[in-house]
Amino acid sequence: MTPIHLQLAAAKGLDVLHDPTTKPVLVQLIELWPLCFFPRWEMKDHKAFQTRCAALVRAPTQKPSGLVISLLLVQDLLCRAKSFPPDLEQYRLHLRALSRTTPFVQFSGAAVRHVEMRLKSESPDDALGSAQLTAKLCNLRSASVLVNVPANGTPKDQNCPVAPETVEQKTKRLVAYVSHAADKQNLDNLERLWTEAQDLFADEESRTTDNGPSTLRLYEALLNAFFQLRRPQSGLQVWNSMLNSGFEPTVRTWNIMMKSCHISRDINIMESMWQRMRNSGLQPDVVSWSTRIYGHLRVGDIREGMSALDEMGREWFASQNKRSPKSAAPKTTAEIPAPNIAILNTAVSALRGSRAHHIPNVLAWSRSFNIEADVDTYNMLLAVALNGGQAADAASILKRMAASNIEPNSSTFTILVNSMLSTTMLNDLTKVEQEAKIMDLISSFEECGLKVDVQGYALLIDRMLKEHENLAAAQSVLGHMVARGVQCTPHIYTILMTHYFDANPPALFAADALWNDIQKTKGHTLDVIFYDRMVEGFARHGDVGRTMAFLNRMSKEGKRPGWLAMMAVVQCLARNSEWDRVAQIVIDCHKQEGLLSVGLRGKKGQKDFWYYVGKLADNELYDSEHGKEIFAIVEAQREALGM
Repeated sequence: MTPIHLQLAAAKGLDVLHDPTTKPVLVQLIELWPLCFFPRWEMKDHKAFQTRCAALVRAPTQKPSGLVISLLLVQDLLCRAKSFPPDLEQYRLHLRALSRTTPFVQFSGAAVRHVEMRLKSESPDDALGSAQLTAKLCNLRSASVLVNVPANGTPKDQNCPVAPETVEQKTKRLVAYVSHAADKQNLDNLERLWTEAQDLFADEESRTTDNGPSTLRLYEALLNAFFQLRRPQSGLQVWNSMLNSGFEPTVRTWNIMMKSCHISRDINIMESMWQRMRNSGLQPDVVSWSTRIYGHLRVGDIREGMSALDEMGREWFASQNKRSPKSAAPKTTAEIPAPNIAILNTAVSALRGSRAHHIPNVLAWSRSFNIEADVDTYNMLLAVALNGGQAADAASILKRMAASNIEPNSSTFTILVNSMLSTTMLNDLTKVEQEAKIMDLISSFEECGLKVDVQGYALLIDRMLKEHENLAAAQSVLGHMVARGVQCTPHIYTILMTHYFDANPPALFAADALWNDIQKTKGHTLDVIFYDRMVEGFARHGDVGRTMAFLNRMSKEGKRPGWLAMMAVVQCLARNSEWDRVAQIVIDCHKQEGLLSVGLRGKKGQKDFWYYVGKLADNELYDSEHGKEIFAIVEAQREALGM
């Protein structure tokens, strides 16, 4: 009997954890698992078992092993169990280790299809419902029967049935998972969560008075996540589902939708949404005004942005004039937000760069409402002055900060260091002297009470490597950062990896060592830019194995590679005459299947990619098995891109 048979037994209504015919089989499975990881059953350290499980379920693959599927199937049984048998108590900690691991399984689209087909082939007449069961296995939660173990080791109320998950509990869980998927940039997981959420939205209980607010928050979380990951079409599906379910957008919902227009750079639609919100009778809050003002000033028309600032001020003044002079209420009302420092900083931030000459107009507007600049305002003004080469203005800004008793912060340090390193300050120094100078600079700021933030450290490391090729100085800065307890970011990892790949000769052993350190770092998060650089770096140096391994990893984590990374992959495979793999990559890019099931990111390098593939189609791939298909794909892409 296998986990499939246990699932079939559960489908027939048997309590697998308690039934005398199924419990012994479950015990055999639990005792068999460690033999796949360790030479013999020595599981005193259940954390080691958890580590091995985590590595197994997160390994990038398009064909998850039978062991992985076995682990997930048993976890699903645990999730459905209502109580935990006392005679299985010796296995509780190890099952809890499994339970902590499986909710974070990350399958690519190809892996999901493999699991579904595997279940279907082993289930007579698809009695398990392979598609539905696969969806459950990809979105498992921790098993509630395994929690609440007191200090004496005896589970609390172990024989009491566990209440099923309520609609409110489901929505809270999904909101947390959606946020996690967005933070991890895992589009595959997000799409699966959207599928699970649709089942919840179909339940009438989700639309009751009690559950409606939490359901709406889930809609808003999905909207925000899809727009954050540049998936506007999916975001619109969520929006339409929300409206069709009878939910009215709140101010928060409208804010998310308006902010999405910054990404699409469509300010006309943003303004249309603003008007729809106003027409619905909702009063914009500070975030609404900030979003609208930023959109106009940064993306749209400066005149419209200044007009929005004036409109906010007029509405607030009008609300104050309507108030009774004898009223004891505060000067501002909850209905009409007052212009404040958040609005000022939003406007200044939007005008940084080529539009900085309009900032004085914003500052003049703020003085009408007695808005005092804070450290963020001064930092932005300081950056504008230094970037424009206005040293005297920068000095004046620092003096005004001091006169206003505004303490500089770590961002001030970053701005000043960026300006200093843009000069020739370090050019005539030896590498040893450069290292000493940088460390002295950090010490001098710390003596003034300033702490260097992670952006400041990243800036120093980047400049030391890119402009001075001073690895020793960069490592000293990195060591100082770690000693201060500052967490390394994907950006810093990317800077270091880029340096190793660009070195002459390339420092591939150093890149491997850093990758091993990253994997050992607890709770590390890596972004698409880091993975792109890993793919490009190994591809450039002809390492097909590791190039494809990192592309696999991106697919498994639901991260979309850029076109430049895919160009590097195809060129690497072509140099190694792996024409079948080249053809498969091209087909996957076109159809968004296989390793590219989550799609590609951006447009930079897209035309160059298809131009290069076109050359291969006319030459090396011409007489290959997929030659005609590749040629047709190239022609279709050229027509679509206007090449």
